[in-house]
Amino acid sequence: MKLIDDWKTELHRLWSVRIALFMFVLNGALLGLAGFVDVLNPYLFLALNVFGYGLLGVVRLVKQKPKAEVQP
Repeated sequence: MKLIDDWKTELHRLWSVRIALFMFVLNGALLGLAGFVDVLNPYLFLALNVFGYGLLGVVRLVKQKPKAEVQP
């Protein structure tokens, strides 16, 4: 496994990482809300998760643009 050295500068093009972070925040917020208030329909929560993680799987298969090489 090879990690990206300058991940902070590459984050703008790494869509799968961005979607995974969004799903992390969304799930935390929705589960936190559902823990205190019975407002969220469980089927809506299920649909949001299926859509989000399905999108994440598709985005992982899409070829991302290569990093632009700097010419000296």
